[in-house]
Amino acid sequence: MRTTLAFAALLLGACATAGVNDTWKDPAFAGPPMKNLLVVGVAGSDHSRRVFEDGFARALSAAGSGGSPSYPVMPESGAAPQARILEAIQKTGADGVMVTKVLRVRRDVEVRTMHSGPGFYGAGFRGYYGSAYSTSVSDVATYDVITLETTVWDIRRDKPVWSGTSEVTAPKSVAAGTEELAGVLIRKMKADGVI
Repeated sequence: MRTTLAFAALLLGACATAGVNDTWKDPAFAGPPMKNLLVVGVAGSDHSRRVFEDGFARALSAAGSGGSPSYPVMPESGAAPQARILEAIQKTGADGVMVTKVLRVRRDVEVRTMHSGPGFYGAGFRGYYGSAYSTSVSDVATYDVITLETTVWDIRRDKPVWSGTSEVTAPKSVAAGTEELAGVLIRKMKADGVI
């Protein structure tokens, strides 16, 4: 039984995924693509915010765009005053601001039932039917599904130009979830001509 549970945990950990559910792009936005985004993570934890902002800024740089985490220039917890946001934009040279916030965290439960009977051959129907009940093993795995909303603001026009909702399933950590999320969001934003 322990081996089965360990395998289920390994399988679930390997299935951690991030995906974009839907996006919107301002039809009036014709570019040019933004070159340096100020990355703002809205989180209940300062640690999670820093890990998210650092990870996303690194992913933007690796993808050929610029990204700056907001916490070095806006270290305060909670909502910053408008003047602090404008100061952070000036200090980082950002031409856009990307704000990501958690909309909800849902706990899912997955029950896996495995059968190790003789199959359709061998003992006939009576042997198969009886063994199907006597050798089934159930594993129960719980995991989180995090739904996030990301909005990109064009500072030159002071308007949102792109928004999307996404889900990260069974993240191993904030850093791992950020890496997966950044990969799918950056590809979509590049395809949409925002960055």
